[in-house]
Amino acid sequence: MIREAGYGPKLVREFNELNILRFIKNDGPLSRAELAKRYRLSKAAVSEIISNLLEMGYIHEIGMGNSTKLGGRKPILLKFNPRSGFAIGIEIKRDHARVALSDLDAKIYNNDYFSFKPGAPLEEIVQQTFTYIDKFFKIDWVQRARPIGIGIAIPGLVNYKAGKIQESDTLKKWVGFPLKRKYENRYKIETFVENDVKAISLGEFHFGTGKTARDMVYLWVGDGVGAGIIINGELHRGVSASAGEVGYYDVGFLIRERGHCQLIYDGHKNFGDILSEKVLLEGAKRGLQGEFAGYLDADNLSVDYILEEAHNDNPLALQLVKEYGFLVGVVLTNLINTLNPELVVIGGQSIAHDPLLLKIIKDQIKHDILRTPSRIVKVKKAKLKENAAILGAVALVLEDLFYNQRLNISKYRELFRN
Repeated sequence: MIREAGYGPKLVREFNELNILRFIKNDGPLSRAELAKRYRLSKAAVSEIISNLLEMGYIHEIGMGNSTKLGGRKPILLKFNPRSGFAIGIEIKRDHARVALSDLDAKIYNNDYFSFKPGAPLEEIVQQTFTYIDKFFKIDWVQRARPIGIGIAIPGLVNYKAGKIQESDTLKKWVGFPLKRKYENRYKIETFVENDVKAISLGEFHFGTGKTARDMVYLWVGDGVGAGIIINGELHRGVSASAGEVGYYDVGFLIRERGHCQLIYDGHKNFGDILSEKVLLEGAKRGLQGEFAGYLDADNLSVDYILEEAHNDNPLALQLVKEYGFLVGVVLTNLINTLNPELVVIGGQSIAHDPLLLKIIKDQIKHDILRTPSRIVKVKKAKLKENAAILGAVALVLEDLFYNQRLNISKYRELFRN
């Protein structure tokens, strides 16, 4: 990182400046004396950096702190100004999109939603997001703030550097569309495009359940299944950006031949096909036609209804949730044994947040033959729900400046000092 930015006094000053800005953002309010002590920098150097940050508007003085036990002057406290800049987060799904405005603390101020017909041209969807973003730029505090970037979370295998979908089974018409270029040409702001599950993983890591972890696996379940992998605090994409595509795992002999999922399994080839809420409903219908007949209201089948009945010990509903949890447990066991993370976070659609399902998944993981990793790993549910992808998109923008262990001085110089 230092080699990329160049050597010299200017680099050292900017390095210290970004570090102190992070200190104030994460641990503030702080006084100049506290900063000098924590960062082991001279008071004169800290004062010079603080003067620069105050002048640029990225921090402000908020009043007096407490005196020391020995008395003396009360210190002036410094606080980060989250409205000194802003990020825009965009979530694009198969039939709807969200566009949100965020400050530098990832606080969402505006969160607009619109729907469209599945298969709609991506160009039309992008043009519609422009109308919302244009409105954001007219907000008073935004006009005084510095734009940091635009983050986009979208399904499919994404070429992160090029900023476009490079492969998708269900969104073939969107493949190759130059998302990054479209936004950068219009707004002259750096734009980041990432697979939605990977973006959600990043958001959950920085702002949700994973905040205290260094190695984490996020598993999204709902209409399919996918994973995001965080290694040593950084999102792992893989050489072709396909890391975490667990939906393509073959269901295997255990499920096809051993009869572990008699209600849910119906010739599915991979976990992406079988682990969907639609398949759960189809399994309920099969159960009603078999030995569990009459235990569920066939006219009111829904995932929430099945979960409610499972909590009431309804045999058919309970069996469905057990089979679904078993399948999620199989996927997670493979991930745990391969990656050995300290934390697994489960999120996604409504079923992913059910406590009974989480218990079934944990019990399944404990039965793994390789006991040590399954015993040590923590399995928790996600904290971020409807805003998960939006916050993930915002995380794509903010992580280089405020969350990565490595400091990106080049980016800081470009955004904060020009």
